[in-house]
Amino acid sequence: MLNAEQDPVAELLPVEWLVYEQPLTERIRTFLRLEFLFEQCEHHLRLTSPWDSRAALGAILEIGALLTRGDVRTEVLKELERCLYFLNRLAGSPEVDNARLQSVLAELETLRKAMNGDGRPLGQMLKDNEFLNTIRNRMAIPGGTCQFDLPVYHAWLSQPHSRRNPDMQAWLEEIRPLRDTISLLLALSRESAMPTREVAEQGMFMRVLDAASCPLVRVMVPATSSVFPEISAGRQRITIHFLERQEAGGRAQLVKSDISFRLVCCQL
Repeated sequence: MLNAEQDPVAELLPVEWLVYEQPLTERIRTFLRLEFLFEQCEHHLRLTSPWDSRAALGAILEIGALLTRGDVRTEVLKELERCLYFLNRLAGSPEVDNARLQSVLAELETLRKAMNGDGRPLGQMLKDNEFLNTIRNRMAIPGGTCQFDLPVYHAWLSQPHSRRNPDMQAWLEEIRPLRDTISLLLALSRESAMPTREVAEQGMFMRVLDAASCPLVRVMVPATSSVFPEISAGRQRITIHFLERQEAGGRAQLVKSDISFRLVCCQL
C-alpha cells in the first residue's frame, strides 16, 4: 500500500479515466464534502476578482456550517487513531516502504496534535465573527447578498485583492489543520487498494461489501465514455447502475449492454 508515492489510480486519470466516489460511512461522507469545499475555496483564493472572493468566502461559510453538524473534530481524531493503529502494525514489513511509512506516521502525529488544538470548538472564530454572520444570514435567500442587501459586504469586496486576501487567509487559519488532516486521510484511503477490472452485465453490477472494512468505493470509467454510474450502498452491499448521458435537457437512460469499468474498494 505504501510503496506508491501517490494515488495508484493517478497515473490513469489525466487522459483515460474518470473517477466517481461513493462513501459508505457518514464519516467519509463528511470528509468528502469538506474536501470539496476546501478545494473550491483554494481555487478561488488564487484568483483576484471580487466574484472569486465571493465564491471563496461562500465555501468558507459552508465549511463553517458543516462544522456545526456533529462533532467533526472527534470524528477526525477517531479516524486518525484508526489509521495510526493500522499503519503501526505494518512497521517492519518487508512489503512496505518503511521510510515512507515512518514519514506518514510522523505527519499523522503532527496533525493529531494540531487537531487537538486549544480545546475550543472547531471553527469557533468563524461562528463568532459578526461580519461573517451578517453574510451567512443572507445566503439562504436567493440573491440575498447583493449590494443593496449587504452594503458592508459590497464595501469589503470593493477593496483591492491585496486587502481582501489576508482576511480570508485569517478566517481559514483556524481550520487549516482540518484541511491538512482530511487531505492526508483521504489520500491514504484512496491509495489503500488497486483497481480491479469488472463488468456490469446489462449495465448493472452488485457486490457484497462491509462498510467497516471498505468505507469508500471508487468507480472508474473511460473519460471518453458517454456512460456514468449511479452508486447505491446498503449495509452489506453496493449496487451500480450505468446510465447514458443524453443531450442537454434529456433524461439519462439505463444502459442495457455490458459495461467494462474498474473498481477500487478502499480498505483504510
